[in-house]
Amino acid sequence: MNETELRLADFRSEHAETVLGWVESAEDALGWAETPFLRVGPDLLATWHAQPGIVPCVGLLGDELCAYGYVWEDHAEREAEVGRVIVAPERRRQGVGRTFASLLANEATRRGFEVVLARTVRANRAAFACYRSAGFVRMDREDEVAMNFDQNEDYVWLRYAPTRASKAGAF
Repeated sequence: MNETELRLADFRSEHAETVLGWVESAEDALGWAETPFLRVGPDLLATWHAQPGIVPCVGLLGDELCAYGYVWEDHAEREAEVGRVIVAPERRRQGVGRTFASLLANEATRRGFEVVLARTVRANRAAFACYRSAGFVRMDREDEVAMNFDQNEDYVWLRYAPTRASKAGAF
């Protein structure tokens, strides 16, 4: 894939069936949606998109829908979070996730957020690698503990810093 080919577009309701079809297993469901496989359906996306500050996006290669994710704008904290990134199975391991996550982070920056975060469940090593390759750097453990204080999960937290990505610590 040529990175200049992938473009960010607004999520539309007709994308839902395709995006949800990319969840092929219980492991996919837990890693992406943090929900059981049988609960992955249109209501899940509707619930996410109804939350204040959620800007759902898709990645397109030409006319091909190949990625989904969102920017979660938190104006009170003056930060944004890139989340729920998923790539079409036939496009995985081709740089689509890396480029898409970077496009989402750049969109958050364009919208005025200097702090752009991402998080993933510890078991989702693919997501961690994707965010790292897109320019996110893992936060210090002390910061992670603070970020996880009111969470239901012990997440790995990353901050967008594309020039420092190569200096980040291991998973």
